[in-house]
Amino acid sequence: MSQVTHDRQNGQATVSRAASDESSLTAQPVWRATNAPVASSRTDDVWFRDPLRGWAVNSNGQILHTEDGFVTWEEQFHDEDVYLRCVGFASDTRGWVGTLSENKRLFETSDGHTWTAVANLPQLAPSAVCGMSVVDESVVYASGTNFPNKPPRMMRTIDGGASWQAWDMSVHASLLVDCYFTDADHGWVVGGKSQAANPTRNDVRAVVLRTEDGGQSWVNTIAGLSAELPLGEWGWKIQFLDEQVGFVALESFTRGAILKTVDGGKTWTRLKINDPQGNANLEGIGFIDESTGWVGGWGSASFRDGFSSATTDGGTTWQNANEIGAFINRFRFFHEPVTVGYASGRTVYRYAVAPLPGPRHAAAPVGLRFLADNAPRRSEAPIPITVTVPSNAEALTINIWDRFGAHVRRLLDEPQPADGSRTLEWDGTDDAGRPLDEGSFLIRVSVDGRSESQIVYITR
Repeated sequence: MSQVTHDRQNGQATVSRAASDESSLTAQPVWRATNAPVASSRTDDVWFRDPLRGWAVNSNGQILHTEDGFVTWEEQFHDEDVYLRCVGFASDTRGWVGTLSENKRLFETSDGHTWTAVANLPQLAPSAVCGMSVVDESVVYASGTNFPNKPPRMMRTIDGGASWQAWDMSVHASLLVDCYFTDADHGWVVGGKSQAANPTRNDVRAVVLRTEDGGQSWVNTIAGLSAELPLGEWGWKIQFLDEQVGFVALESFTRGAILKTVDGGKTWTRLKINDPQGNANLEGIGFIDESTGWVGGWGSASFRDGFSSATTDGGTTWQNANEIGAFINRFRFFHEPVTVGYASGRTVYRYAVAPLPGPRHAAAPVGLRFLADNAPRRSEAPIPITVTVPSNAEALTINIWDRFGAHVRRLLDEPQPADGSRTLEWDGTDDAGRPLDEGSFLIRVSVDGRSESQIVYITR
């Protein structure tokens, strides 16, 4: 049984000093898929209060809860119109979920079960909450957005969510993603900065910003690395193992790299991901000590491969590690040395000595498969979408997001839909009729409060 815990889950990898019933002096932990739903795009984030009790948010618009490490799970919340991104808890009952949907940017719970949209956000609140750091029951920070054509901003509460303050970060960044705070005053936020008047992601260079006064002032701690930082690369996830050792995953469509510090962020080193498969387009990063860690993400510029990579020498060399999971966006760990961990990606993956017992829990009740095939695919426009509607359905909707979670099209909103199978077409345009660029898009089909999604890469 656990005796003394020291949680650092805000640092994107949690280490708690505890004795584990699962630990073994001889067996080594390995990664395995849990019984969590296989999200048709991915599970973007997970948060665990202990090695068994946790929450996950996925691309089907679900907030899921488990009491047993995702041997079983329940859906606590579903919104077919919202793209959920991040989750964090301050206690067993008090938590928040950030989204990329401007009209519902933040949800909260006060009982650990029911969720409501936060209505009192200030005018300068990020239009999308990409990153969140829950310091304690009073202090929470949030950052965004990962869209260089929208203002980069941050916000925080210091009274447990009763009120929020927000501010602009345009002087320091063009886009912001993840943040990590150790207390009310000291923290980090990562993203990218461009000098272009109308920047795109191809115009930004990574920034790792540090504050020691609660966000009043910021210093880019990698400014001295500018000659080594290529355009079209930005910070995605940040993790600190302790006060000295930290890592940042750098996202780029065509390459893979991370940043590492061993002096508390005073200096950083850029390390290339040099595995044989050429992993690129990174997002998730998780180390269990200074030497051993993993990265994952979309895997390639096509957003289809979902590669993962591993290192045992602190990031100097890397190996293919796709067996740990695919499309990983977040890692969380417990115990020191680590014996239990989780990663969110195609599903929720668990790092442990032995698998937890129990039957597989279906991602949706049998017979409620809406898409003929939800595997990633490539297609020229128009895109055929074959859906199957169960009998007596009350509503059918089809929403489309781009690969970064920006809503681009409400393709269908149909009450009392006819049952059976049919094929619709999407012409590759947004709600205003403008053709969208080649790239990956998430198509979400929802029927009566249940959703299924698919990634489609449009070729031109």
